[in-house]
Amino acid sequence: MFNFNHVTISVDKLEESLEFYKKFGFVIYKEYHDDNVDIVMMKLSSMILEISYYEEYEKLPEHSKNLGIDLKTIGNKHFGLGVSDINDAKKFIEEHHLSDSEITITNGRLGKPYFFIKDPNGILMEIIEED
Repeated sequence: MFNFNHVTISVDKLEESLEFYKKFGFVIYKEYHDDNVDIVMMKLSSMILEISYYEEYEKLPEHSKNLGIDLKTIGNKHFGLGVSDINDAKKFIEEHHLSDSEITITNGRLGKPYFFIKDPNGILMEIIEED
């Protein structure tokens, strides 16, 4: 029922980041731009990397620059699980009591229905319907 869907990162140098990931074989396949955010979706095989750039952003905390410390830091990271039917996924999560709040399905900026739940640590996990 579930598949790995994407990873999201926020950056302060969008063009440099895009060029960096292209070197690993990522290719741009979707983009979204408005007055607040630029979102570029890059794909490598079945892996999707969503890169967000906000004109007004918070700098990366110093501790996040140290891998040994950052790995132990619970925080602002999310990943997505892809599903073939968002309603079946919602039902599954509700039946198994995997969310401590009401689930609301939203149609995303890129045209896909999704919802978020939190893991036991409070870290957000996105469930998103795939093509």
